[in-house]
Amino acid sequence: MDVEPEHNVPEPSTQQELVFARLQPESDLEERLVRQIVLCSVKLEHMEMLLAKAKEQLYKVLEEAREAPPF
Repeated sequence: MDVEPEHNVPEPSTQQELVFARLQPESDLEERLVRQIVLCSVKLEHMEMLLAKAKEQLYKVLEEAREAPPF
């Protein structure tokens, strides 16, 4: 189950090396599973970052709306 990397998602190379060292996959299947786990983890971190930015923007817009004079 290969998945194409999304745009603007950091490469999982360093994290992948750490997980490989910790889990020490012994077969091709295990290695592919570790790669998928790392890719999912990297994508999740990226989505969390995007959600945090969206939250900041939302709070900023809400604050600006509160400070704006009523029509």
